[in-house]
Amino acid sequence: MFLTCLFIVLSAQSYPLSASVTLQMILVLHALYYWTIFRPALFPVWAAFLAGFAIDLVGGSLLGLNAFLLVLTQIVIGRQRRYLLSQPFATQWAGFLVVSLAYEGARWAVMGLVTWTIFSPVSAMASAVCSGALYALSSFLMTGCLRLVAGPGRSDILQD
Repeated sequence: MFLTCLFIVLSAQSYPLSASVTLQMILVLHALYYWTIFRPALFPVWAAFLAGFAIDLVGGSLLGLNAFLLVLTQIVIGRQRRYLLSQPFATQWAGFLVVSLAYEGARWAVMGLVTWTIFSPVSAMASAVCSGALYALSSFLMTGCLRLVAGPGRSDILQD
């Protein structure tokens, strides 16, 4: 769970890519997606809400937006869990990219509606694509953590 806490802290940060594009990758989405598929008990809905709320508080964004989106995202992923469990990693990764694009698109749209400002979608889409590209690494790290905690000889750790 240390890795998940690290993702929460990193999610609250903004990373300037250029003068007009700033990335704010919601890296906790990696943990939410991974644990909802492989071990839903390790990342319950209340934890998703608290993670989103913490990101909103620390990052200074609209209070409750990330909390709501993370809970909604977890519900959607949870409904597709059986399908995603039976798929190879490439399909799971593609699924994460779709989730990331939808999440960032929803965040972009809500912020635009609330502030009555038309933001460039470039930052949101760049954040989603960068987050999607990093999912393979974070998935590898979380799988390693899960195997380390489970101990040697556990072949069933990635199953329910």
